[in-house]
Formats: sequence, C-alpha cells, structure tokens
Amino acid sequence: MGKDSKKEERKFSPPIYPGIENLPCELQRNFTLMRELDNRAEEKKCEIDKLAEEYIRNVRNLAPDQRVEHLQKIQNGFSKCKEYSDNKVQLAMQTYEMVSKPV
Repeated sequence: MGKDSKKEERKFSPPIYPGIENLPCELQRNFTLMRELDNRAEEKKCEIDKLAEEYIRNVRNLAPDQRVEHLQKIQNGFSKCKEYSDNKVQLAMQTYEMVSKPV
C-alpha cells in the first residue's frame, strides 16, 4: 500500500465518535447514515473528477453528441451529490429535533 493509497484510505475512513455506542439506537442510526452519505458523496466527487479529467483530455476528439453525453454524466454526478447532501441535512435536522426535545 503506497503513500497515496493510505491518504485515500484515511479520506474515506469514517471518523471515530467516542461514546456513540452509548447513544440511543435511533441517534446511532442517524449518525451512521450521515457518515454513509458523506462517504457516498466523496466517492461520487472522485468519480466526477475522473469524468471531468477524461472530458478535458478528449474533448477535441469527441463529436458534439458525445460531448453532450459526457457532460450529462458529469451533471448527473453533481445531482447525485446534491441529493446525498440534502438527505444528510434532513437527517441532521431530525437528529437535532430528537436531541432538543424536552425530557
């Protein structure tokens, strides 16, 4: 495993939340889902970067319809990232509501 692969591994490794196992199940579930959404978004961003690099590298050799198709793939990736982010915000708001309820 090289230096860069270790760096990438740390990038996608979920942060360790001390004491999360002591939280109620629903809170644990929400934090886990938020972490998974973060990971999915990061993976999608890497995919978008690769698609963009490929597009820039080959744009001169692509037919107009191929350019549009490639750009649409990139746009779809950004849409998926936004969806993941929106879902995370909703989960965060639900989690906040759970925690802030009067006992």
